[in-house]
Amino acid sequence: MRILNYLQENCIIFPLESSSKKDVIKKLAAKAAFCVNRLSADDVYKVVMDREELGTTAIGGRIAIPHAKAEGIESLQVIVAVSKKGVPFDSVDGEPVHVIFMLLAPEEYTTNYLRVLAKISRLLKDKEMIDQLIRAESISHIFSLIEKAENRFYGVLV
Repeated sequence: MRILNYLQENCIIFPLESSSKKDVIKKLAAKAAFCVNRLSADDVYKVVMDREELGTTAIGGRIAIPHAKAEGIESLQVIVAVSKKGVPFDSVDGEPVHVIFMLLAPEEYTTNYLRVLAKISRLLKDKEMIDQLIRAESISHIFSLIEKAENRFYGVLV
């Protein structure tokens, strides 16, 4: 189960220009609505913000992984955003967030939802990967970095 099975290049926001957590989530929600046309940006924003109220998804190390289950989505969907400047996001380490992977899933998903969330977490544990994403120059570069990292993880020759 690869992250790239649920991420399309047109579902990456770069460069992310935001000054607050709420604005980031609004932009991610709008991109999700664009990528999955059956979703409403307002509905996505609400379910993700409801999840954030339970506890921040900014896990430290310049990373946030907002996630939620939503009605109207038929399969898992990943949206990625990269901010060169960083955004305040109530991170557990108090530092700005630069790399955001948002995961959305249907209400009934549990196992696959948790597996993809774990894969994203593992991918983002690599500090060099985070540095490369922040230094990326384009959406296609970001997509390529994720693809190469996953290929290394799965032992695919590149």
